[in-house]
Amino acid sequence: MKHQAAYISNAPSEIEKAYTSTYFTLDPIHPRNFKDTNDRVVTLSSQISTERLMKHRYYLEFMQKYQHRYVLDMFFRNSRNEIIAVISLLRNKSQSDFTKEEIGLLHSVHTFLEYSLNTVYLPKRDQERTCLQTRYNLTDRELDVLEMLISGANNKEIAKRIDMGLATLKTHLNHIFKKTAVQTRTELTAKIMSEL
Repeated sequence: MKHQAAYISNAPSEIEKAYTSTYFTLDPIHPRNFKDTNDRVVTLSSQISTERLMKHRYYLEFMQKYQHRYVLDMFFRNSRNEIIAVISLLRNKSQSDFTKEEIGLLHSVHTFLEYSLNTVYLPKRDQERTCLQTRYNLTDRELDVLEMLISGANNKEIAKRIDMGLATLKTHLNHIFKKTAVQTRTELTAKIMSEL
């Protein structure tokens, strides 16, 4: 249930920073609100009335600024029913809300994507983590740091994403460098990517 990273298409890049720094706590369809449900595809309109939304700080400060009005979230769950990934689709005012037909189609697509995530991506990721952990004697926390480093995140981003102080992060990075026998981030990334 912890926001790790976002990949954004056809939206301003700063939207994620604004969302994660301030507005996620106000989001009526934030995944935390659905962690004890079986919901997979949820629209903003199904969770809050238009009248209430128009007065809501989330709409006034965030949605209007980034010019979106309609939102649909697809929650992807693991075998324990935990939400492990989300796809958010945003539409502006000139577009209509998501129709029943579109929602039905997205439910169909969701089934395939969730299956693929759980049978292809996650097992491969777990296998890669286990392999690196065994080969270099890395801790779970060091693996988390390594994954984010490889994704291109800088120290501040990594520290924020995994709720760690910069000094602690630097200690973890030094341990990772020693365990993998590298000197730089670039060398570390190249080494790990060649082994995966």
